Amino acid sequence: MSATLRTVSFLAVKDLKRDKKIAMLVIFLLAFSYFNITFFAAFINGVGNTFQNEIVNTATSHIYITPSETGNQKYINDLSSLKKKVELNPDVVATAARINVPLTISYKSKQFSLSAVALKPSDEAYVSTILTYILDGSFLTDQSNDEIVLGRFIAGEQLENTIGRQTFGQLVQGLGVKVGEVVTVTYPDGTKKDYRVKGIVGSDSMAAVSQEVFITFNEGSRVLGISDQASNFLIKINNKYNADSVKKAIMESGIKNVEIKTWIEASSFVGAINAAFGIVTMVTSFVGVIVVISTIGIVIFINTARKKRIIGVLKAIGMSSHEIMLIFLLESVIFGIVGSLVGMGIFSAMTFYTNSNPIALPIGKLYPSLSNDAIVGAALMIIIISLLAGYLPARQASKQKILETIKTVE
Repeated sequence: MSATLRTVSFLAVKDLKRDKKIAMLVIFLLAFSYFNITFFAAFINGVGNTFQNEIVNTATSHIYITPSETGNQKYINDLSSLKKKVELNPDVVATAARINVPLTISYKSKQFSLSAVALKPSDEAYVSTILTYILDGSFLTDQSNDEIVLGRFIAGEQLENTIGRQTFGQLVQGLGVKVGEVVTVTYPDGTKKDYRVKGIVGSDSMAAVSQEVFITFNEGSRVLGISDQASNFLIKINNKYNADSVKKAIMESGIKNVEIKTWIEASSFVGAINAAFGIVTMVTSFVGVIVVISTIGIVIFINTARKKRIIGVLKAIGMSSHEIMLIFLLESVIFGIVGSLVGMGIFSAMTFYTNSNPIALPIGKLYPSLSNDAIVGAALMIIIISLLAGYLPARQASKQKILETIKTVE
């Protein structure tokens, strides 16, 4: 059996060397097909990851806790107790609490109402990236109870003094305020207070910080008259893929009257987007498969048609139909292996470049991403499809009669 394989391998390689240009063309087409399948999938995954990362880094972190929906609770109670229980888990890296504070903010003749985010900057720095979005001035400290930070759309563009674009279904006009100036905030109970604008934050991505207003957690608790309570509680863990197990541990710790969601559950709409993208990826992969099958099938068919006389000679010297079929099948496998390796090299080079120079999109920076399993799986798919595509023409070649093939003039 080993002698047969050596003979088949020798003849297959010899045949490929004889038609180097055709072999290189097929390998190029297979490499392109591999790259088309993998890079498009990596691009789609990168878009989904960008969506999720922006949400995780600014809004939900890895685990997001809110008041229970069934109990009609407005706030999470016993915040300090919740914090202690959660931080006992070794997977938890940091936690941060936030309060949603409804208010009306005004500057000169302009004003509008929104819900501000009250947070503790010293905690927030370890849980989210909000503090890194500062465009002008600086962010709050835990003691900045008389200061406020505005999103750039709330503050207003310095050149246009207006957002001039559609956001969340309504056109919002900026206040036209700068760092160091004073705005007046009116709370639901009618209380008014002046705050100095300490900083302006903004992002070109889908992060909502550009439409947010931030005050300190202590100030939010004071104006709402609450203590040891929060609107939501964010938990950052050392591995986001352990979120389900950490969630389960938190639920088993006896915490009640809260809704606990993992980052995937809290950003479920991103999953729907990824599912839609997955359909596009599947269609693209299917097209790639058709290209591979057509390429290999046609090449092997033409190759066998041109070599009827050689096939007849091989049969005349005692080579069986099975061995002849193996020659052409092995050529198909070699095409698939080499094409996959070349495609893998192109894919690696392209992903290295794009990860070093991320693609700038309106939703944020895109880093193509594909798991090692998917990379290897695509290569195996190319190889298997190459083998299947070469089977029919190889089988036809092996069944040719000796006299008919010898009489054929190449």
